[in-house]
Amino acid sequence: MKKFSSISKNNNITNITIGKFDSMHLAHQAVFKHLNSNGIILFIKMPLSKGGSILPYNKREKYAKNKMYYIEFDKIKDVSGKKFIKYLIKKLPNLKTIIVGQDFKFGKNRNYGTNDIPKLANLNVISIPEILLDEIPLHSSYIRNFILNGKVELANKLLGRFYCIEGKVVKGQGVGGKELFPTINIKADEYILPQDGVYATYTKINDNIFNSISFLGNRLSTNMSFAIESHIINKNIKKIPKTIEIFFIKKIRDNKMFDKLESLKKQIEIDIEKSLKIIKNSDIILAY
Repeated sequence: MKKFSSISKNNNITNITIGKFDSMHLAHQAVFKHLNSNGIILFIKMPLSKGGSILPYNKREKYAKNKMYYIEFDKIKDVSGKKFIKYLIKKLPNLKTIIVGQDFKFGKNRNYGTNDIPKLANLNVISIPEILLDEIPLHSSYIRNFILNGKVELANKLLGRFYCIEGKVVKGQGVGGKELFPTINIKADEYILPQDGVYATYTKINDNIFNSISFLGNRLSTNMSFAIESHIINKNIKKIPKTIEIFFIKKIRDNKMFDKLESLKKQIEIDIEKSLKIIKNSDIILAY
């Protein structure tokens, strides 16, 4: 993704959509459909959130067909709406249409909305109404809350894909492979993590998708350390790459402490059976 300022003045860009697009969910996709081959996506790059992202900046381009450019929020937050529109026109001399959601606000203190754009410049505005899915507004704030509360199947519905985290493979405590089930452990600091517990998942290793069961939380039955780990069901993966992706389908149960590893192993066996049933009834929707 390149900076908006890097665009050449001799460009053929005629239409643009502007927004944070922080999760590239179904409503964002509805906006993108109005762009033609001469259209671009202008992504407002917000300061990094301490709680992580639904979709990190460097992962968003793969969910859009049009080219994406970014402009940092801190650079425009104090710019008036009038100056912002003038800046767009100066950079994009062939600009004809701006496509935004109906709640789009711009300019210092968010004082301008979609109805103000034609007053500031000779531009056509396409305003996309709010989209509801099963009476749930398609907003990233809802998706974030669903993820944090373990309701990943609802988050997936609004995203139009399985919620995914990508992480660097790290060394685990070594108990799983010896006394329980072997797991791949990761660190994924960039992402919002689902509520602690056990989930039915897919795990992507290189270009292969495997049925899996994944755990997030403190290891209550062993050393109490926090872990994100995935067990590949009925497969022995010998070569593990530096990073893997975990796609969350549905939460199976909360984190729980077991007095004996034997009891934990029996529970994991039950969890695996539940995971396989959930996976069997799910469609693989990894991306658009």
